[in-house]
Amino acid sequence: MIFLAFIIIPIIEISIFITIGSKIGILNTIAIILTTALVGIFLIRRKGIKLLFDAQKNLSQGVMPTEEIKGGIFLLISGLLLITPGFFTDCVGFAVFLKPVQNIIANQAKKYFNSRIRY
Repeated sequence: MIFLAFIIIPIIEISIFITIGSKIGILNTIAIILTTALVGIFLIRRKGIKLLFDAQKNLSQGVMPTEEIKGGIFLLISGLLLITPGFFTDCVGFAVFLKPVQNIIANQAKKYFNSRIRY
């Protein structure tokens, strides 16, 4: 599965680069890629600092920061996708950055792992 992702995702990205680059030009395409990376870095940094402060607040109150840990995992995934050059990975990265998408993924992962546990 992961092996296929390493083959299919670059093919998708190259196809999108060629399509968009032929329509708007190479310099505009590169500018968009750099802009999305910078916006992604800004958003990740801002949200990461907020998650860190929220986690510290919860820990000081004796509450386990589970939501912050979950948010940190999604933030890491989102950040990696956003700094990876490409339109497809940027779209997925921005989607993973959104809380409703995170909740859907977390619920699906929970169902998957619960179905694999044998009592």
